[in-house]
Amino acid sequence: MATSRTTMRDRAAHLAHLLGAKTKVRLLNRIGLALVVSGLTLGGSVARASEIGQQIADQIDVGSYQYFLDELLYAHDGDNRDIFGAEHDPCRDNIFATFQGFGLDVELHEFELYGPRYNVVATQLGRVYPDAQYVIGAHFDSAGNPGADDDASGVAGMLEAARVLAQYETEYTIKFIAFDAEEYGMIGSQAYVDDHYMDDIRGMIQMEMMAFDTGGWRAAMYGRSSSGPLKDALAAAIAEYGNDLTVYVFGEFDASDHAPFEWAGFQACAISEYDWIMNPCYHQQCDSVDTPDYINYEFATDFARSVAGFLADHAVVILPEPCVGDLDGDGKTDGTDLGILLADWGCTSNCVGDLDGDDDTDQGDLGILLADWGCGGNP
Repeated sequence: MATSRTTMRDRAAHLAHLLGAKTKVRLLNRIGLALVVSGLTLGGSVARASEIGQQIADQIDVGSYQYFLDELLYAHDGDNRDIFGAEHDPCRDNIFATFQGFGLDVELHEFELYGPRYNVVATQLGRVYPDAQYVIGAHFDSAGNPGADDDASGVAGMLEAARVLAQYETEYTIKFIAFDAEEYGMIGSQAYVDDHYMDDIRGMIQMEMMAFDTGGWRAAMYGRSSSGPLKDALAAAIAEYGNDLTVYVFGEFDASDHAPFEWAGFQACAISEYDWIMNPCYHQQCDSVDTPDYINYEFATDFARSVAGFLADHAVVILPEPCVGDLDGDGKTDGTDLGILLADWGCTSNCVGDLDGDDDTDQGDLGILLADWGCGGNP
């Protein structure tokens, strides 16, 4: 998270919460900031959890998240992902290759900052509304340190959400963007917005510092009032898909990559750990996955669950047609199903291999199964 635009108002709001209720009321009255605790009740009409949203969220895996953070993003002691750091470009290349491995269309978006720099942009093209898009962002540069929480934790969450969603088609396009040079004042995201201000961006979510928790399992959300519908929808998704994660919704906070999108008139917000202001390793060398009892992988994974569930509902995941030859219920038509059918061959009543509904298992059923061979994945 960049510090150049950090506002005293939001710092005061955080401190008010930490100091207690009476102090909170006095301090919030003085700074004029409204605080909404979501995860319980939200005003307005907000989409509830869906079956597919829950299905997508439940595929988010803490082990996969930890692999991305620990093995791919150079967030260990001695690593440096500053734009001049030795691990900066290898981290960017790992992100690019990982998105490619998911089958996404990946490109480098170039901009200038002491030479050429690159955002990594992975696109999941919408089948129904390809020109309308949701943007999920996180920044891979650091403040001259390992940057495990700030913001490798957000990048890992974005990668994990992309891993799951890339297995499905969606009605709307999703762009997963690993931004560079956030620590220099959101230079990478501003350059991207400058080049894409005419895009039909329905909402942008920045995943920022998600792995430090003091025990409250709390999240913070930042965004202007003009981004209220997006914030409400994301808060509802956190309540539905984020396990025990509770989010506190704040206003304008121009300190991460969502800000240039809001400045351009798009709805955008950032989500982060609530206690980032209390993080003793913020912008320090101890912001490392090697620091004992520091990174909370399960906590961070709940952010990824929330974003994935949000995208399932709002970018609208399209479930594949069921496999007609799937006799064992694993979502595929393969050799196991063939074995079941052959074992039932000749049956004339209550036949498990009866695919054509004629009350027996015979050549007609075999033809249906073979025509469906490979459905749901490679057998």
